[in-house]
Amino acid sequence: MNKILIFSLIGFAFLGCNSENDDVINDTDYAEYIIENSIDTVINFMAEEIYTTNEAQEPVLKLKLITSEIFPCINYELATTEFTNDNELIVRFEQIIEPELCLTAIGPATSYIELPENINKITFLNGSVIDKYYIDINQQKISLTLIENNFTTSLYNKTFRIPENSFAYVCGTNTTNTNIYTDFSEIIEQNPDFIEFDFEGEGRIPYPETTDGNWVNHPSKYYKYTNSLEFNNLANVMNEYSSENIEEDSGVTISIISWNNVKFYSWLEN
Repeated sequence: MNKILIFSLIGFAFLGCNSENDDVINDTDYAEYIIENSIDTVINFMAEEIYTTNEAQEPVLKLKLITSEIFPCINYELATTEFTNDNELIVRFEQIIEPELCLTAIGPATSYIELPENINKITFLNGSVIDKYYIDINQQKISLTLIENNFTTSLYNKTFRIPENSFAYVCGTNTTNTNIYTDFSEIIEQNPDFIEFDFEGEGRIPYPETTDGNWVNHPSKYYKYTNSLEFNNLANVMNEYSSENIEEDSGVTISIISWNNVKFYSWLEN
């Protein structure tokens, strides 16, 4: 009797393990999308608003896919196919594409895919392995919640959107002229059309948070403007200030980066 009970328990345990495994590998809801092709690497991903050209334009919401594996060329790509099922985005990974012309720097394979704003779920397929996330997209933030994962990792569970009619003031200085950071921000704030704001709460900020490579990398400041003409005139204000206060090779850089891909730089004639 005891032997029968023991074998029965083992049998139930075995079936239970197989059933749980089948939930991951043979999800019938996705059977029509599953193919034999798969990739052998962890995939990191993030929501990101990007610009598709160097011209002035509104940002486009994308999903950035990045392999954890590093390749000998920086321009390896991920081949995927996307499907939309009601409010669910299904992303199927198919292969890693080696470039015909190698850009000689190591790096991950990357791809950007469209991220529709009306979805509330993302499902990733890699061969027969399935990962799932809830996603909430609104005008202020993109938020991701894990359902189950086996081969993907969300780099940022919350990402702020780029506010319309906003810009970032990004300034780095040397140790001997840090006053420039404060002086030019005061000039910006003297204009009543420019209103400083902060990204409140948890989330990745879509603007640079500091400069990079200066002796002193100051924290960026963020503003909204009510008059586009006043914003465009900020280029002239920066030109004048730079010519009078920033010496060449003094270690100072000022950048104004706007929501619609307009940029002013202190080291260029804008």
